[in-house]
Amino acid sequence: MKINGFEYSKEEVLEALKSKGYLILRYSYLASDQTFPGGVQTWEVHDLCAVKGADLPSEKNLWENVAIKEFQKEFIKPKLV
Repeated sequence: MKINGFEYSKEEVLEALKSKGYLILRYSYLASDQTFPGGVQTWEVHDLCAVKGADLPSEKNLWENVAIKEFQKEFIKPKLV
């Protein structure tokens, strides 16, 4: 996974999230593809979530999304004043 221009392994990111107080939980959900010929195709996806406090596992707190939100620095172009 790339964060701030550097490549990190899944294990490195999960350890960093744990050190920030996140609990890593397994999460399963159904994904679907409506462009599948002949109807809608659904399948079960198994992933990990990073939750903290009263958060419940969901697609919005999949470990990759939480890592980007937690660690990605926003680089803003300074004004030339």
